[in-house]
Amino acid sequence: MKSAFQIITITVLLSLFYACTTTPESAKKSLMDFHVEEVTIPIGPEIDPYTMALQYVDGELLWHNKNRSTISKIDLKTKQVSEYYHYQEEGPMGVGNIVGFYVFNQNKIAFPTSGRRVSIYYMDTDKVDRIKLSDFSPDYTDTRSRTRYTSTFHFWNNKLVLPQTVYFRYTHEINEDFLKNKNPFLILNLDNSKVEESPYRLSKSNFGENFNTPKILLDHKGKYSYILPFYSNQLDVFDLNNSNTKSYQLQTNLIPDFTNKFFLHEERVNQSLEENMSEYLSEPQNLGILVDPFKNLLYRMTWPGTGVPEGVSSMKFVATPSHFILSVYDENFDLKYEFELPEYEYIPHQYFVSEAGLHLFGNHPDHPDSKEDQLVIHTFDFSD
Repeated sequence: MKSAFQIITITVLLSLFYACTTTPESAKKSLMDFHVEEVTIPIGPEIDPYTMALQYVDGELLWHNKNRSTISKIDLKTKQVSEYYHYQEEGPMGVGNIVGFYVFNQNKIAFPTSGRRVSIYYMDTDKVDRIKLSDFSPDYTDTRSRTRYTSTFHFWNNKLVLPQTVYFRYTHEINEDFLKNKNPFLILNLDNSKVEESPYRLSKSNFGENFNTPKILLDHKGKYSYILPFYSNQLDVFDLNNSNTKSYQLQTNLIPDFTNKFFLHEERVNQSLEENMSEYLSEPQNLGILVDPFKNLLYRMTWPGTGVPEGVSSMKFVATPSHFILSVYDENFDLKYEFELPEYEYIPHQYFVSEAGLHLFGNHPDHPDSKEDQLVIHTFDFSD
């Protein structure tokens, strides 16, 4: 009996081991094998310790302080923090209620705002270009440029890619015809300030057996836009020049199968918000993607769907989940490395890419040693 028990135990342990194995390379290495630097940047009360929108530009990190109505500039080499732009929500120069930002250069910044507007500010002249998307079509919706649930503006050939919010009321509305009439993103031509439709559309292939929410993650590199739905392994790469799309099935050894249980549960409209959030967090979900133009890699951040810990408010937990799975793909979108990160270590919605590699923030708000007067940035290099 003892021998049989030992055999069963060894079999289970081996199955668990191989279930957590991604590739021969990652089987031999841990996440910390790729860790190259940890930087702590002191911040004062003028900086929000957590943000929904940040942007890396030439050695500097632009940081949105929603509670201060400012964009800060953080020099990653000197650790110096300064104010880049202080915006007003109202008045002649008011930007309204912004949903992120996009910096073109030191003197030009775009703000997406509620009300289906985009405002472009020329800081050296105080000139403002205001574009209302609904002037071009009543079907165009709000746009945004945020790190949280990756959905960012992109500047290419004097055009600006604008993500769209796809609205719907009921699950049964989502079908092929619905998707054919929805634009996941638009193109703003800055030569004439006109908005053009992108020919890209989601389709049934993006969702698998059953349709799911049409929300997507959207990142870019040069002439390419990268589209990954919240509940899917299919990555679409759209060429902004010739409008061609190539699709890739992202492999994983750690992310559980995506389901449609919450989306298909029509009775959720009769449940409390707390109940809905609890069910919502019981399914895996893609949280973000980052394209690394320096190392030709793709990073994918995914919530594993392990649910809300007992005694924790699901409303609080959904704002900053405990952890995520990090999947690293090579230039051919083959799985290179994959890790389930430790709980309450890294912030699931804050990250960026620079020449040095992937940067994760190590000051998760629920970590017992987390401090709100500093940013802790960990750098990982997954290149060969």
